[in-house]
Amino acid sequence: MAKSNNTLCLDKFYPERDLIITDIAQQSDKIIIRMKSTSSSCKCPKCNHITQKYHGTYTRKVQDLPILGKQVQLEICSHEYACEYSCAVT
Repeated sequence: MAKSNNTLCLDKFYPERDLIITDIAQQSDKIIIRMKSTSSSCKCPKCNHITQKYHGTYTRKVQDLPILGKQVQLEICSHEYACEYSCAVT
């Protein structure tokens, strides 16, 4: 995200390795920060194997701390992975 004199650069507050900021929308009472996951794998919560079998995406909405007195909502487009092993967890 380009830095300018009249915008707030948020890139340093979120892990660049895992998420990229795709959009920031400001409303009268709220700031919405849209992010996209950059992951290419995840660990299965059941068997602990790492999987790269992409299954789809979903949007997760998270309430963050206020900025400049406005509510902040994170909309994170997350990846879903399916376990490639016997537990078959998504």
